[in-house]
Amino acid sequence: MAVLLLQGPLGPFFEKFAAYLQDAGEIVHKVNFNGGDEFYNTGRYSQQHRFADTLEQWPAFLSDLIDSQHIEQVFVYGDCRQYHASAKAVCQTKNVRYFAFEEGYLRPNFITLEEGGVNGHSPVNPAAVRGYRPIHKLPDEVELGSNFVNRFKFASVYYNSAVTKRWVYRHYQHHRSFSPVYEAFCWLRSGFRKTKYKWTQRDLLDPILDQPFFLVPLQVHNDAQILHHSPYESIEHFIEEVLTSFKNSGSEAKLVLKHHPMDRGHTHYGSFIHRIARRLNLLERVVYLHDNHLPTLLKHCCGVVTINSTTALQAFYHGAPVKVLGDAFFDMDGLTDQNPLSEFWHCPQFIDMNLADRFRAYLIAHGQINGSYYCHWDLTLNNLMTYLYESGVFVRLEDPLTASTHAPANSSLTAAQAARHSRVA
Repeated sequence: MAVLLLQGPLGPFFEKFAAYLQDAGEIVHKVNFNGGDEFYNTGRYSQQHRFADTLEQWPAFLSDLIDSQHIEQVFVYGDCRQYHASAKAVCQTKNVRYFAFEEGYLRPNFITLEEGGVNGHSPVNPAAVRGYRPIHKLPDEVELGSNFVNRFKFASVYYNSAVTKRWVYRHYQHHRSFSPVYEAFCWLRSGFRKTKYKWTQRDLLDPILDQPFFLVPLQVHNDAQILHHSPYESIEHFIEEVLTSFKNSGSEAKLVLKHHPMDRGHTHYGSFIHRIARRLNLLERVVYLHDNHLPTLLKHCCGVVTINSTTALQAFYHGAPVKVLGDAFFDMDGLTDQNPLSEFWHCPQFIDMNLADRFRAYLIAHGQINGSYYCHWDLTLNNLMTYLYESGVFVRLEDPLTASTHAPANSSLTAAQAARHSRVA
């Protein structure tokens, strides 16, 4: 079978994935769009193809490549990138299976792989979740720990490699900032802010937990979830709407806004939040946090308001009511509050915990792989290949002389069950 890889996560994950695919007997092709793609894909395990033309020429290039190389499956990371969205349309016309990787819905120990798309394009539907009954007990997930250093290193090398070959890929259009200097600055600023807020905000959590509060987890400012799956023009737009609704509700609770850790070095909303809260006379009841312990906040909050952050899935786990304001595959009756935001501040709908458990089990069996793109690659790729075999995407080789040296023994994933705790104002 011929498999095509487009852009992957920053770092060597896609090249390692190509090695596993090759050892499993698949013919692997890889398209590089810039120098960073080339650096992390040396061609040892895949046939390399360079696309250096304009975005408008990309669909025709991909169509010809699929036909000439008899491609049957395409794998991408992030289905809303311009090249990947166009690739999905081409795959649909040619009846080629299209798979999208994404950061894990169940973080921090999972990655996501779904056919057809992720997040707002996810194939997950309420009927399938409600009818799902796990057949086998799933083993405990492996805790993977922090990968901040690796992510910084991979990003630095990727962006610098892209710049060195910018003259080759002069038509390339990146989905976010493409300056290695700016990105390096943001990563360094992120490390500084993480250390700073660890100390300056270390005493803020306990007073918050002693009184009713609602939690608003902010998302990355240029997240595809915001750009493609929400009515908001920006995070600022979302913040202002939430603060205005909270003020109009007359709620006596506090409102806690938590900055996204992956956006720590790129954005800061302190001045904006202060200005809006002052205008609305909410300064005493609005708190802006950075690196405080998210599970603790979820366990004690009255409810969670989000655009479509997968933090909601952690909220389900802790029994916290959730109100979604964007488009999300998990926005379904029994899991999220279906009433207007104005009502949520006073009577948030409780979660059906049986449905929440079933939903988590369904996700783990349908595209959540215990692993990381940035570390623990053997564990991750063994689990990924097992999932691809068990879901019928690939067929194991029967000949022991040609069978994959990487093919793992039968394994599966799980979510540990925990005591439920919720608190309502």
